[in-house]
Amino acid sequence: MNMVSSAPSDEEETAGSALCQEMALTVLDDYTQRLIDMIESSTEGVTVSDIRAFLSNYKTSNVFAANDRFKLHFQHCVDRREREIFDPNRRYPFKRILTRRVSAIFAPEGELHENSQYVSRRVLPGLFVTLEKMVGNEPFDKGHNICMDLIEIFNKTKTGFVWEDLYTNPQAQAALDNLLMDLVPHFANSMRRITWMLNLINSELAPAEQFSFEGPAAADWQLDDAGLIRLLRLLFSNLKAQLKDTEHAAALSERYGTEQTRALLALIRTLDKAEI
Repeated sequence: MNMVSSAPSDEEETAGSALCQEMALTVLDDYTQRLIDMIESSTEGVTVSDIRAFLSNYKTSNVFAANDRFKLHFQHCVDRREREIFDPNRRYPFKRILTRRVSAIFAPEGELHENSQYVSRRVLPGLFVTLEKMVGNEPFDKGHNICMDLIEIFNKTKTGFVWEDLYTNPQAQAALDNLLMDLVPHFANSMRRITWMLNLINSELAPAEQFSFEGPAAADWQLDDAGLIRLLRLLFSNLKAQLKDTEHAAALSERYGTEQTRALLALIRTLDKAEI
């Protein structure tokens, strides 16, 4: 079985640099050729305004959307960036699936500040600890094994493995939803559970220097009630969408039982009604 290594090898670093360089050169070559074509086809000459307009249009065009090799190179560069941010979890692809589910709440570079609507990535170690304390290791182990099997399958394809394949895979998403359904009974007293989660998560925050790129507030940041509720809303968003569809709701009830599905609905309604 192919494993995701915990640190990039020298060969990976060299290959990654070469791929990103090739991507940049591809863009430059395409831009230059199109500019030459515009100049050669012009009957009245090209002005500075024409070149500026051309550049503006080029930036907004979707030139490489259908180019599989470009997309693969771009994904590789994105993965390299993610590897720097989420390095402690690179060996745990299932935790990456969970992280991706809530990633919309994480602060863009430089955007974490006091009273921000964003949450710092410093939350991740404590989040994993709280979830494992509630449901145990088994759901994580099952999800990990499913992800590793999928990675092995992806690596045998023509294009190889990219994270987006795993993020969008139905089996991986179902494994995460299984874990979340195991969480539901622990929220019978939701506000008490949220207080417990807050205390534990804040006692397990990642070192601030790992995420200083988020903004000046990262150094003293702590999760609050509003941030945790937003995070939980995202975490259960896929199950919430299924409940809104009659066919999918029936499938949930058949798979997990009527009582647990009703408990899920009650939890989602509580999160939605919470004032934040």
